[in-house]
Amino acid sequence: MKFKFKNKTILILVAIVFIFFLLNSVTSKIYRKNKTVFPTYTTYVNSIAAKGFNVFNEKTYKASGNGIVLFNASEGQKVPVDYEIASINLMNDTSDLKDELTKVNAALNFKLKEEGKTPITNGSVNVYNIQDDLKNDNFTQAILDINELDINTQKNVSISTLTELMSYTSEELMEKKDTLAFQIAQSNISYKSEFAGIVSFKIDGLEDYYNFENIDKIDTAYLNKYNKLSEHLSKTKVEKGENLFKVIDNLSFYIALRIKDFKDIDDFKIGDILSLQSDNGTRFSGEIYKIKKNKSNGVVIINVNDCFEEIYPERINDFKIILDENKCFEIPKSAIIKRNNISGVFIQEIHGLVRFVPIELIESFEDTVYVSSGDKTGNITISDKTHKTITINDSIVINPMQIDESQILN
Repeated sequence: MKFKFKNKTILILVAIVFIFFLLNSVTSKIYRKNKTVFPTYTTYVNSIAAKGFNVFNEKTYKASGNGIVLFNASEGQKVPVDYEIASINLMNDTSDLKDELTKVNAALNFKLKEEGKTPITNGSVNVYNIQDDLKNDNFTQAILDINELDINTQKNVSISTLTELMSYTSEELMEKKDTLAFQIAQSNISYKSEFAGIVSFKIDGLEDYYNFENIDKIDTAYLNKYNKLSEHLSKTKVEKGENLFKVIDNLSFYIALRIKDFKDIDDFKIGDILSLQSDNGTRFSGEIYKIKKNKSNGVVIINVNDCFEEIYPERINDFKIILDENKCFEIPKSAIIKRNNISGVFIQEIHGLVRFVPIELIESFEDTVYVSSGDKTGNITISDKTHKTITINDSIVINPMQIDESQILN
């Protein structure tokens, strides 16, 4: 009887132990079913949006007469000074050039008189010069002399019509005179770059407003007033006064940034370096040249010396002003839980157990959050206390609300 009782007791104990291990095994398997994810190491860029207006040192060239234009440069081509970019065949219509040459001659005579030099007289070219040219088979010079004789015999020009030409020196006027005379002979107008730069046919109608001369006039009202762009279409047959092309100095330019809320950049001052990113991903920086604040908004003008080719094609661009950059971790928003008023996540350990690890929030989005990766040793500071934060190798529990208190190690 005692033997049976003893055997029964042993069987019960064995059964209890078996059930305990069975329950423990099942429970551990349940725990291990927690969904987890590893943090993604990334960079968080804190930025604000701004509309930027390019301000260039540029010159727009217009047709001086009607004719057929031939271009010798393409969009974005870099050209040296005195490079022939285009020429217009006037189809033998040289009347406009002759009128211009008459004015140049008149201005030159006024200049020479002012300098106490002998003016060029109407008799400087005569039929004998032309006869000598023809006798010597110098036909180009003969045409030049014929045109010179024709121009010099025209009526006198009023000084009031020579305002622009009077700003030239006598040497410059002489050079201009020779160029015009030669063009008349050839029935062709040549257009050369006056400085080294980039050729562009993207003439937007704002060239007269956004240039170096007007840089100090630019403020919020200025940007709001002059923002209507026009489109220039290059064509073969042109008329006098039409835009042909422009040359832009690509070594240095300005960008006027319209700022909607200055509270984000209140710490910046003139001389500071501002980092920007364009819509196409181009990153560059510029030195703050001027700040014009109007209550909460205003304009920041920066001087830029690089990335010209990526920025110049459009006068107005959308930019991001980079305020700060942080290396950080991206984790699911659902993984965050609070314990003792500290935000953190559960890290999966062995046998279904988890460990709470504090985090420092940088930025929150709809489904994910950016959290600090800590200092060099992986530490963060919360309420003056140092805590170890998550690492790239931590397996983060996605649904922390499903964790039982008995599973938490700390």
